[in-house]
Amino acid sequence: MTARRWVRVLAGTTALAAMSVGLLAAGPAGAASNSSSSSTQFDNLKPIKAPSPCKNDTGVTGSEIKIGTIIPSSGPFALFYASTIDGINARIAKANAEGELGSRKITLVNADDAGDPARNVTAAQQLAESDKVFGIITESNAGDASGEYLNGQKMPVVGWQLGLPVYGTYTNYFGMQNANTKDIKTHFTSRNADVIKALGGTKLAIIGSNAANSVVFTEQVKAAANKTAGLKTVYINHDIPVGTSEFGAVADQIKQAGADSLYTALDNNGNTGLMSALKQAGVHLKPVIFPGGYSPLVLNLPTYDDVYFGIEFKPFEITPSWKGLDDFKKWMASTKPNGILSQITAVGWLSANTMIEGIKAAGVSCPTRKAFINNLRLEKGYTADGFFSDIPIDFAKVYNKPFTCVYYVHVQNHQFVPQFNGKPYCAKQLITDNKITKLVPTTTLPAAAPTTKAP
Repeated sequence: MTARRWVRVLAGTTALAAMSVGLLAAGPAGAASNSSSSSTQFDNLKPIKAPSPCKNDTGVTGSEIKIGTIIPSSGPFALFYASTIDGINARIAKANAEGELGSRKITLVNADDAGDPARNVTAAQQLAESDKVFGIITESNAGDASGEYLNGQKMPVVGWQLGLPVYGTYTNYFGMQNANTKDIKTHFTSRNADVIKALGGTKLAIIGSNAANSVVFTEQVKAAANKTAGLKTVYINHDIPVGTSEFGAVADQIKQAGADSLYTALDNNGNTGLMSALKQAGVHLKPVIFPGGYSPLVLNLPTYDDVYFGIEFKPFEITPSWKGLDDFKKWMASTKPNGILSQITAVGWLSANTMIEGIKAAGVSCPTRKAFINNLRLEKGYTADGFFSDIPIDFAKVYNKPFTCVYYVHVQNHQFVPQFNGKPYCAKQLITDNKITKLVPTTTLPAAAPTTKAP
């Protein structure tokens, strides 16, 4: 197995880490939010019925609904995101084969933005103006760049929130699970610090790259840790170029700082180099948390032994299984026989599932963009057929709110072991403008004790 093969299916933790009267009624669907709170923003929304007789909206015919994707399929970011298309294709195949959207089948038009902001805007313009798609699934670190444009197009957009403020800025944007805050630099939760403390850390080292969302994330973790009793940041470095693999000096600095725990926001090469350097320096840290990278291909790699991973959805190892996971396995096997069931491919599946959910909410008899954006925002109790059964999604309540709850798994004896009794671990506090404020529950649950033994 080559390094390139397994790196391709891992989440780039840099991208994941920074891993949250209604305007749709009062103004154009998809208008930007002017409020920092969504508590009452959507109170006056009413369901929009499918028009009858039907007048097909952009991207819709009697037999087709055209959906675009924006995914880096070239350049360095392709290693992090390209295989999301495998999950998307699997979910679309299921919908088309089972007639989920009536007489219409989804066709995909794929655009590559290479993770570059300028190309992201060009890709969005191509899909909207030339390809005339109905909606867009986006899985790109550069997704913020086209936000204003796609909002102006009143385009339904679904994707991986990736710590991007666009999911809390424009109401036409839907995270495949949670959303995010518009003011992400100053409005976040204490979850990352809380979980470090819960797993036994007291003196925290934080390592990130110089990518923008990595810098934001590491500063958030630092701020939360320094406001958490019994935990403090003793080392932070977010000046590391993406792709760096030499960490000898950094390992020595972590050792000198006396750290006993680690949170990283690096790409996979960086995590591998850092962990190797720490081992050479005789530094043993626990816990070590990577905010992404959940894939069976890491289980036999020494770098990942004893590491914790954060995941947005219920881990595959939890039993009994659930419909969404069973369907994911079945249709991945059908459409991508050699594909990997990983965090990345599952994100693609779940993003496509949310897009399909929005089309159904709009009315399969005659879906419109306006009804999609309006009606999906009204949906409560969304679980993606069990992937989010512990934290059902209310799309109005999560809008412009921090990403609150995450599942964690621990690599033990070459297995992923779900932590906290297989339940999501949720933040204890909200941090706004560097002050601790009350955390208003959206999808929060009480944190359970960690599970530390492999089954």
